[in-house]
Amino acid sequence: MTDRSPMRRVLLLPLLAAPALLAAPPAADVSPLRVTELSVCREIVDRGCESEGRTFGPDVESVAVLTRVEGATGEAFVFHVWSFEAKEVQRVRLPVRAAVYRTWSKKGVKGQPGRWRVEVLDPIGRSLGVVDFTVLPPKID
Repeated sequence: MTDRSPMRRVLLLPLLAAPALLAAPPAADVSPLRVTELSVCREIVDRGCESEGRTFGPDVESVAVLTRVEGATGEAFVFHVWSFEAKEVQRVRLPVRAAVYRTWSKKGVKGQPGRWRVEVLDPIGRSLGVVDFTVLPPKID
């Protein structure tokens, strides 16, 4: 004889649904903002990157990071989090004023050779993209 009591069905239902709940990430963890372009360059000209690269010589004064963000509704913002040798050195809040918007930040890197990283975060800290670049040390003759 099988036990088909309503209480047993109530207790088993959450167990049967558990794998489906664990497999899909909650919708709240997905940002409505998307980075569709992330570039590193020496300077921004006409809202675009000029002298784009991932490795810069010791003569570089500063580096800019251009970010194209999509998905904003109303006025929003993102952060550029600049890190040098795995330590955060600057956090810049940047406006996103349209559904498709380009924004950028610039950082002086002269005399700071090494590994750099810029991570783009949404307003609640979700990562939207990362770009790494290197500033080379001066050559010793």
